[in-house]
Amino acid sequence: MDKSENGTLIVKIICLLLSVVLWLYISNVENPLRTYELKGIPVELTNEDSLVDSKFAIVNKQPFTVDLKLEGPSSEILKVKKEDFKIVADMSAYALKVGENTIPVQITSYPENITIKNNGMLGIKVNLEELTQKELTISSKVKVTYKENIYEKEQNINPNTVTITGGKSSVDKVTEAILTGEEKDVDKNKQGDYNIQFIDSFGNAVSNIESNIKTAKLSITVTNGKTVPVNVKTTGNVPQGFVLDGYELSKNNVTVLGDSQVLNKLESIDTEAVDMSSLQPDSEVDVKLNLPEGISISDGEASIKAKFKLKKEENTTKNIECNVQYKNLSDIFLVTNQSLVSNVKLSGTQEALDKISSQNISVILDLANVKEEGTFDYTPQATLVNANNVTVSDVGTVSVTIKKKG
Repeated sequence: MDKSENGTLIVKIICLLLSVVLWLYISNVENPLRTYELKGIPVELTNEDSLVDSKFAIVNKQPFTVDLKLEGPSSEILKVKKEDFKIVADMSAYALKVGENTIPVQITSYPENITIKNNGMLGIKVNLEELTQKELTISSKVKVTYKENIYEKEQNINPNTVTITGGKSSVDKVTEAILTGEEKDVDKNKQGDYNIQFIDSFGNAVSNIESNIKTAKLSITVTNGKTVPVNVKTTGNVPQGFVLDGYELSKNNVTVLGDSQVLNKLESIDTEAVDMSSLQPDSEVDVKLNLPEGISISDGEASIKAKFKLKKEENTTKNIECNVQYKNLSDIFLVTNQSLVSNVKLSGTQEALDKISSQNISVILDLANVKEEGTFDYTPQATLVNANNVTVSDVGTVSVTIKKKG
């Protein structure tokens, strides 16, 4: 750096120092008047109770503020803070209406040596609406978890109603009054006070409302419990021509509550007997549960729905070899066969056929028309005895050898 550049830098530094000294002198010695705008100074509302008396409420109440134009000595202006001012708006001093109202404000205290230039035209805009009330039933949204084999028996809230007051737009938004909080690993009866929260239909909290109570007492009563399967009992048979193709239950298991000694012996819950003969295809019936004395269901439902699937039973066939008896043979002839056997084909449902044997079939051959010796093929007559839902679909021929008596 050469000498000319050093000289220029020194001159700049000297000028800056002189400027600072001059500013300090003017501010502290000369202390000239200065104007300044202070923004966002809070306004306190007084006599708000008069709004309630007049059945008004402030819409979406937010902090009210004003901006002040100040004048004073520089040294005083530099020290001014919002907290140095007290500004009030008297809500009882003016005739009010639903909608927007301009309320003049009063500056009751401010720093000395400060002049407020816009003091005569200050006011706040307050939007008012009708004050309304609504009573709500309190419900619990307290998150409760229980220890193993401990179940909730009931919950009670006291008091169970709350009255809210506020602007119509806010009160109308409220759809629920709920208790909020959390209880973990509950293993005995419990009660406690919980805060009441007011929410809209979307689950959002609603503000700008007052309530006659802030909390309510939630009492939780517990009992022992366990989960057991449901056992369906039946009586009778499904209608003729149908077979049971299974069933579906609305609940395969239920949670039962009661004394631990009784629960320890309980392995399942039987239903009352369902009359199978009254069922129709895809019948759905309400079936009561046979609960032992002192035992209840956790959800309070003492019955289940059972849907029985019936389907038409398809016919099948079965062949049975039967002995053949003959009749009406002329006295001059005789049958030389040691035994006569015919294959009888039956048709019916599988269930019915399973019950049939040769004992249920009478096979008779009528030989009244035999006039000469010889070997002949005949088709005997088969008749069923004590056989339901079964028919004879075919009878096999039998070979008979006939001779005259010697």
